[in-house]
Amino acid sequence: MTNVTTAAGLAQESLQIVAHGGYEDFRRLVHPEAVNREARAEPPPCRGTGPDAFWATALWIREAFSDIEFRTTTVLVDGDLTVTHALMSGRHTGNFVVWTPEATVERAFAPTGRRFEVPHAHFQRVRAGQVVEHWAVRDDQGQALQLGWVPPTPAYLVRCALATRRARRASRQG
Repeated sequence: MTNVTTAAGLAQESLQIVAHGGYEDFRRLVHPEAVNREARAEPPPCRGTGPDAFWATALWIREAFSDIEFRTTTVLVDGDLTVTHALMSGRHTGNFVVWTPEATVERAFAPTGRRFEVPHAHFQRVRAGQVVEHWAVRDDQGQALQLGWVPPTPAYLVRCALATRRARRASRQG
């Protein structure tokens, strides 16, 4: 059985390293076989297991958003499962590229420079002091509204189409 204090602290710290941590933080907190169930809409490097994949997810998020913060409001622990409710905030300063389950670029949202703050619930299985599984529920519609993705202006649609074209080209070359 996981120590409740340790599991709650680990759950909170695992969110914080997405925003501010280094690769070594991911090696310390993420089990080598850990799975991120959210990676199906993320770039190919995020789809593996362990610290490398979780680190790739953090870099993908940081590429699109700056000033990222996770403000935890509640942490629940039940055995090896932790549930963390947090408010994620940040500023949209880079292209946010969404991927298909087949690992191709679906679309890119061009930066708006706007700030957002939305609720997230993160579910993590924790064993032996490391995350072994992660999945989340996020308010993506609220984020899209705050960032001006919806309803889009005609000019923003053009910017996103160009960003998507560049992202697709880069994914084929890289």
